Amino acid sequence: MPGSRSRSRSRSRSRDRSPAPVPNSNDSGANGTSDGGGELKLYIGNLSYDTDESRLRDEFGKFGSIDDVFLPTDRETQRVRGFGFVTFSSRSDAMKAITEMDNTELDGRTIKVSESRPRPDRSAGGGAFNTSGAQSVKLFVGNLSFDTKEDTLRSLFEAYGEVSDCYMPTDRETQRPRGFAFVTMSSTDAENACGKMDGQDIDGRSIKVNEARAREERGGGGG
Repeated sequence: MPGSRSRSRSRSRSRDRSPAPVPNSNDSGANGTSDGGGELKLYIGNLSYDTDESRLRDEFGKFGSIDDVFLPTDRETQRVRGFGFVTFSSRSDAMKAITEMDNTELDGRTIKVSESRPRPDRSAGGGAFNTSGAQSVKLFVGNLSFDTKEDTLRSLFEAYGEVSDCYMPTDRETQRPRGFAFVTMSSTDAENACGKMDGQDIDGRSIKVNEARAREERGGGGG
C-alpha cells in the first residue's frame, strides 16, 4: 500500500462488499436520500495529524451527503488534535460509514468511528449543573483507558475552552493511572464540554463525564 494516504482494512469482514464508491460531492450528495431519518454527527478518533478536513470529507463522502466536517485544533500551535467530527445529512448514510470505516486504517492510523452522542438529560440524574454558581467547575472523567495520557485528555477538552487544570490520579505503588481524571474549566465551557464529551469513545473506552462531586474528588468512582 504505497504512500501515507492509503486506507486499508485492519480487520477482515466475512460479508461481501459490492457497492462501488459513489462519486463524492461536497455539497449535495452522494447517496443522500431522504429515507435516512435526519442528520447524524459522527466522532472520528485516533486520526493522524496529517489528516485534514478535505481528506475526511473525501473518505466519508463516499457514503453520502456531508453537512459538516470539523477538526478541532490547538489554540496555540494550530495543530489538529487527532480527532474530528463528520455530520451526515442522512442517518442511514452515517450508520453505513460507521460500519465501513470503524477500525480501518487512514493515513497510517487505525481510526475509531462512532456516533457522537449528546449528554443524556440531567434532570433524571441529579439536578442542574453548577448550582453553586462558581466561575469554574471541576469535571469528573471516568472509565478512562489506562492508555489515555493526561496531555491527550487536556487536548480533547481544550476543544471546548481553556483548561485551567487537568489531573489524572495514579496508584501510589505502581504509578499506573487509576482510570479517571479531573478537568477544570470555566463554568460555561465546562457545561458545554460535559454535554459533548460524555459517552465519547476515547482509546477504546466510552468515557463518563459529569460535574465532580465530593465523593469523586476524594478518589471514588474511578473506572
